[in-house]
Amino acid sequence: MKYPTSKQGMADEPAEDNGLALLTCSEQSRHLLKLLLDNMLESVVITDHQGIIVSVNCAFSHMTGYSSQEARGQSARFMQSDHHDELFHQQMWQQISETGAWYGQVWNQRKNGEVYLQHLNIFSITNEQGEVTSMIGLGKDLSQGQSSHHIMPFFGLEDSLTGLGNRQLLSTRLDQALAQAKQDNSQVSLIVLDVGRLRSINEDLGLAWGDATLRMQADILKQAVDKKDTLVRLHGDMFAIIRHEQEQEVPLAQFANHLLERLAQPTFIKGKHLQYLQPSLGIAVYPRDAQDNAGLLQAAEYAHSLAKFNGRHRFQFVDLELHELHHRELAIQHSLQEILTSAHHDSGEMMLYYQPQVCPKTQQIFSLEALLRWHHPKLGQISPAEFIPIAEQTGQSVALDRWVITQVCLQKATWRQQFTHLPAVSINLGAKQLVQEDFAIWMQECALQAGVRPSNIKLEVTENTMIQSECAQMLETLRDLGFRISLDDFGTGYSALASLHKFSFDELKIDRSFVLEASTSARAFVLLETVAQLAHQFSLDLVVEGVETQAQLDMLASLGPLTVQGYYYYKPMPVAEITHLLAKDYQAPTHS
Repeated sequence: MKYPTSKQGMADEPAEDNGLALLTCSEQSRHLLKLLLDNMLESVVITDHQGIIVSVNCAFSHMTGYSSQEARGQSARFMQSDHHDELFHQQMWQQISETGAWYGQVWNQRKNGEVYLQHLNIFSITNEQGEVTSMIGLGKDLSQGQSSHHIMPFFGLEDSLTGLGNRQLLSTRLDQALAQAKQDNSQVSLIVLDVGRLRSINEDLGLAWGDATLRMQADILKQAVDKKDTLVRLHGDMFAIIRHEQEQEVPLAQFANHLLERLAQPTFIKGKHLQYLQPSLGIAVYPRDAQDNAGLLQAAEYAHSLAKFNGRHRFQFVDLELHELHHRELAIQHSLQEILTSAHHDSGEMMLYYQPQVCPKTQQIFSLEALLRWHHPKLGQISPAEFIPIAEQTGQSVALDRWVITQVCLQKATWRQQFTHLPAVSINLGAKQLVQEDFAIWMQECALQAGVRPSNIKLEVTENTMIQSECAQMLETLRDLGFRISLDDFGTGYSALASLHKFSFDELKIDRSFVLEASTSARAFVLLETVAQLAHQFSLDLVVEGVETQAQLDMLASLGPLTVQGYYYYKPMPVAEITHLLAKDYQAPTHS
């Protein structure tokens, strides 16, 4: 926003102490303008085109502690605090240079050293040739007993009905977010949504009820968004949210669904029950959907219109292929939650398969690895590579691990009725499970209730799990309770050798990729031999994964005692098949 002034007025009037000669007006007009500025509640700073202060008003001196004489001749940056990095200020001045204005909140420093939050509006003054001749900064102190949620309307950046920011604030913040994203090569998400059915509320109950509904929905949104998000009311019942990639703890689809669920709850105002609202939500992402401010807003509004067209109470991405992917992820999340919260242990669709680990010399099954399989009634077969990351992202991995452990213990209890001896069963654990304070006690009770000896259960963890000290401590506790610990996926990390002497394990599992490389590389085979020797020297059981051919099995013959797991012997099998197989190796009990 640029405001042209008279070039002649700039040249004819000498600079006076109050700086009003920067403006074209008569002596009397300048005097009146000075009275106006000095009686304003907002601070005013006037600088030349280089940002050197030429005039301030009384409110500025009261706010900062600097007199007019102390401020004049200083750079406008002399009050900056260390709450913002240099990039923040670079982007602010770059926006002023490009657009002629900047709106936002900054932390500045008073003369006494106190840091305070200020709402600042900076705009430039240009002459007839479009050259910047001066700049004006208007500021409001936000530290005087007011939180950022209760700032009075200021410079047209706040919506008077809801207390949120408005479309102008959204534009400013979006410019800043996009500039930062370009610098960081990151993403920015823009969400546009409406609460739905507001027109019927206005028509049936009156505008006052509609306004009350909007204020309530605005409060719901305030509680739902992250503190660093920008939440504004665009117009009517339309709201917008800016989210940044680095601040996103929850996947965007889950966040959108959470907003819909919160906004669609039945609303009570003054004891009167209103109908369920039907919110719709559109999502656009920079840089995939648009490259600039206007384009991203247009893309989000387009996605929002698609959501309304497709039936309301839904969210919609601009990219239809990505939209379907996110909805699939959401369906998986909901189905997984139903399985984990079901009173029945057997879900009917998610089940455990078991893959044997075989001793090549005796051909006997040494142990089994429990592997999840999921045949969804609508989505079909879902790979663990797809649903396990979703469980981790949505906080369901802890419950999923315990579901698997419970299933294994129940199955082992059933097998105990059929066989006198049983192989150990390996269970994969995630890092989040190992930071649960109650896990060791829970694990012990689960095994005890099923009549399973802890030594008959192996807990497989990856090397990355050991990075957290809490995980290492939990594994030591579990090992003291009698459970066996297996280091899985060995050979895929850079510091795996160091892990062998830092932590206590009972078993080492060599990853399939290690075997494939050793099959074609002499150097890789030498390394495999070295790892096998180390495992034996540390008294660790050695398991080699991914063995699929006779040639691979022959290659392992010289490595000493080990067991192998892979399609050469057995693929993962359902309970019925593995039970039939165990009957060959393990004697059935005799009944007198």
